[in-house]
Amino acid sequence: MGGIRIGFVGAGYMGQLAHIQNYWKLPGVELVALAEGRARTAAQVAKAYGIAETYGHHREMLAKAKLDAVVAITPFHLNAELVEDALNAGKHVITEKPQVNTSAKGRELADLAVAKKLVYQVGYMKRCDPGMRWAKAKVAEWKQSGAFGPMLSLRVWCCHGDWQWFREPAINAGDEAAKYPSRFEPKPDWMTEHAWKAHTSWTNFYSHQTNLARYVAGEDFALEHLNRNAVGKTVSHFHTGRFASGAAVHLDFPSHQTNHWDEGVEVYFQRAKLTARMPSPLAERQIAEVAAYENPEGGEAREIRPSLRCVDGFSEQARLFVQTVLGEETPLSPAAEALKEVELSESIVRRLQEQGAFA
Repeated sequence: MGGIRIGFVGAGYMGQLAHIQNYWKLPGVELVALAEGRARTAAQVAKAYGIAETYGHHREMLAKAKLDAVVAITPFHLNAELVEDALNAGKHVITEKPQVNTSAKGRELADLAVAKKLVYQVGYMKRCDPGMRWAKAKVAEWKQSGAFGPMLSLRVWCCHGDWQWFREPAINAGDEAAKYPSRFEPKPDWMTEHAWKAHTSWTNFYSHQTNLARYVAGEDFALEHLNRNAVGKTVSHFHTGRFASGAAVHLDFPSHQTNHWDEGVEVYFQRAKLTARMPSPLAERQIAEVAAYENPEGGEAREIRPSLRCVDGFSEQARLFVQTVLGEETPLSPAAEALKEVELSESIVRRLQEQGAFA
């Protein structure tokens, strides 16, 4: 892996534990600068990870620091401003998910990255999990060979649970960030306030799973049935639809609280089945537990449980982003793919709003 100079925006809980730690460990990566509004916290984080420069605002960092790429881990309503500034400064960029608040802005930024010939990725780290990459490859193999019949359905579920998974606390000096103006995306004119809250809630919590469904199936899907039982003015939690191939998709998101993490994917073919159970998002060195069941016509049924490298999704995401910037990998989660989750959420909210779900 060659050399790359990275600047971080944001040193909160996720910024430190899911991102800075992982880039810090990579060979050939120099953590050059940190933009963080909490000056005392920024100084402590910079000292812990050997970051030479700290700034109070990302625009100051972009103007002064010599960077190849920016890792921006801030609340997603700030992504539009951050990405636009980073791309216009000629920097490759990755943000946390979701991409942005509105599909109009998301499309504009994806096009800007293409025009600037820069890498722009969104942090759907579940795509980077070795187990899910194996699952995707197995589904693609079945579809190409046709040996096990057509794909019939895919179910993705997320029932929540302990997403932090015993992680240590992040560095926090207790100071508050200075207030500074930001360019926020305006709410679309057609959305009510209740619908806007539902839209941002959906993209924040469930775009991970809709993105994962597209990734594993290798196809886009459209929703046909929407459950109208909105809870607390959020989007309802069970929807069904169809992939481009005609296979059914089931999105199952019950709000169930437990002391473990309950998330996964099931894919059914006529004579095969794939299951994947995801680890807790912040669990270190844990990957999806995957299994494939094949029942070939005229042959013996078998179960496949692969032995895979145990590197968690966040760690692998950092490595792959660096390699993509260096031209050694193809983006696993490009902005054009992440944009589809914003478009999907807008379509769900529009239909539910028309049905009176947010009245």
